[in-house]
Amino acid sequence: MQCIIHKRYYCPKHFLFLLYSDMSKHFATVAKIKSQAAGKSWDEIDPEVRWEVLMYMLHLADISNPAKGNPMFKLWTDRCLKEFFAQGDEECVLGLPVSPNCDRNETKKPDSQIGFINFVVKPAYVVLADIIPAVGENILPVIQNNLMYWEDQKGKEETL
Repeated sequence: MQCIIHKRYYCPKHFLFLLYSDMSKHFATVAKIKSQAAGKSWDEIDPEVRWEVLMYMLHLADISNPAKGNPMFKLWTDRCLKEFFAQGDEECVLGLPVSPNCDRNETKKPDSQIGFINFVVKPAYVVLADIIPAVGENILPVIQNNLMYWEDQKGKEETL
């Protein structure tokens, strides 16, 4: 089977990379990778599952702004929220309910990032760290530092 994208032929597996970036499948994907690969060395993981781990890593790259150092994580947070707010503005114009974190008048940056890190990013990277220990040594501390930054920012907002 061949997929045609932009007049080029791609292997169907390559097309799956696009599907793995779909946030609606995030939690199911984390659970699947955790059950099939966590705690195993790369050599112990079935070759088909290795492919899925690579797609999972691409998905994590897509949501990686909290895994970047300072000042990059702040810049990417602002870029993402700008995109979300534009979506929320368009939803308002169309008379649709505004998606979570897309309402520029209600979304608080620290709260949005604390939730994103605690419920989406950090658990997903913990699973990857079970497969690639260097992730636990190098990336999880960055995520934790950024979480502490946003918690501090939330505290500052609340004292104003």
